Amino acid sequence: MNVFDTIVAECSAPMKAAVSMVRLSGKDSFEILSHVVKKDVNSFEARKMYYVSFYEDKDDEDSLIDRGTLVLYKDGKSYTGEDTVEFFVHGSPLIVNRLISALIRYGARRALGGEFTEKAYLNGKMDLSEAEAVNQLINARTEKSRKFALKTLNGDASGQVKEMKKELNLLTAEIEVDIDYPEYDENVEIAPKIEKVLPPLLKKAEVLLAGSRQSTYLFNGIKVAIVGEPNVGKSTLLNKILGEEKAIVTDVPGTTRDVVEGEKEIHGLLYRFYDTAGIREAAGEIEKIGIEKTYDTIAKSDIVLLLFEKGQQIEEEIDKLEIRDLIRDKPCLTVSTKKDLNGIDKDADVSLSKEDPDLEEMFKKIEKKLDISDKDGDGFASKRDLDLLETFVSDLKDVLNDLKNKVTVDVLEIKLIEATHALDEMLGVENTMEDVYQTVFANFCVGK
Repeated sequence: MNVFDTIVAECSAPMKAAVSMVRLSGKDSFEILSHVVKKDVNSFEARKMYYVSFYEDKDDEDSLIDRGTLVLYKDGKSYTGEDTVEFFVHGSPLIVNRLISALIRYGARRALGGEFTEKAYLNGKMDLSEAEAVNQLINARTEKSRKFALKTLNGDASGQVKEMKKELNLLTAEIEVDIDYPEYDENVEIAPKIEKVLPPLLKKAEVLLAGSRQSTYLFNGIKVAIVGEPNVGKSTLLNKILGEEKAIVTDVPGTTRDVVEGEKEIHGLLYRFYDTAGIREAAGEIEKIGIEKTYDTIAKSDIVLLLFEKGQQIEEEIDKLEIRDLIRDKPCLTVSTKKDLNGIDKDADVSLSKEDPDLEEMFKKIEKKLDISDKDGDGFASKRDLDLLETFVSDLKDVLNDLKNKVTVDVLEIKLIEATHALDEMLGVENTMEDVYQTVFANFCVGK
């Protein structure tokens, strides 16, 4: 693969439709176009739609592929930042494939997955985090995840990262001047400067990190394990949540022997529910396997709904089910069931019965346990960005801690540069020191 190749692919869904769109992008786009249309390519104005005939060979009238429209994008003013042609033809896979084959014959290459967006990133049309947001927007399954991905694509979160990087570069540049040019008249005390700049910067980063952590639920869904002894109401709760008889409900203990799954969008969030086998001293081999799957499901979940009946002691129940280690570092919501028979349990987070009209209180408490806010904050949805943000926050905390321990300024500078590297990786750039030096010369007039 060569990033300078002219590439082509269908950009609409590969299926029968009223209209399909094919994109051709690269330095040879217009020359390739000249082989499949009779009209002089130089006569086409940018960003105007033209109705033309497409041929496998423009000199062969019998090689007509289709009649449709096209739009040219010139001088880098396109999605990819390259000369681009977008073809709109009748939505037949046969037509689309013949057109793409003709364009390949004259010099194009079939695009790889994500390659148009890769070109956009390489040509400076978007940074790396914005490029990732394109895929997140396409794969969004709820209204909240769509809005979040759109904000990321628009650069809301990237703008904050760039601003934090600018502040760090300015601070690092002052340290650089203090170390290399101690005679410079306008030198300031560095330690007080760091103490002033870093805490609000850390706060910004922590807010962005919190929004990014929340976004993982928007795109991956919230995995909820429904856990408890047999016949405590787990399957009844799953069926009520989903509004259908997904799991079998009987009075016979151990009816559920495998994990029963279901999905539902609630409050704009995609929930994935897992009704698990009741935990008890198993009566048979099959039930033992089901209970082992219950433990696996708890380990992989984001939150556990621990169901029990009023009168049972929660701590004793946790020990009885042998799940204490599994939920030690995991949010857990205690749910007292059969409220219609036993009344409200004040020791539980929520008391429920199958007659309750809705489960609003339970879902509000789930979202509170997971620190999910109603506000649409900024953040990043990819694991890569989340890890880099966590590294950045950790680096800033280390610098502030080193400052208290009177670590030398040159060591602090190294750690600040390491922190900036994390931001550079998020944006997909590698010019930390170059930016620092540019800031030095722009702000301190070294050598004057």
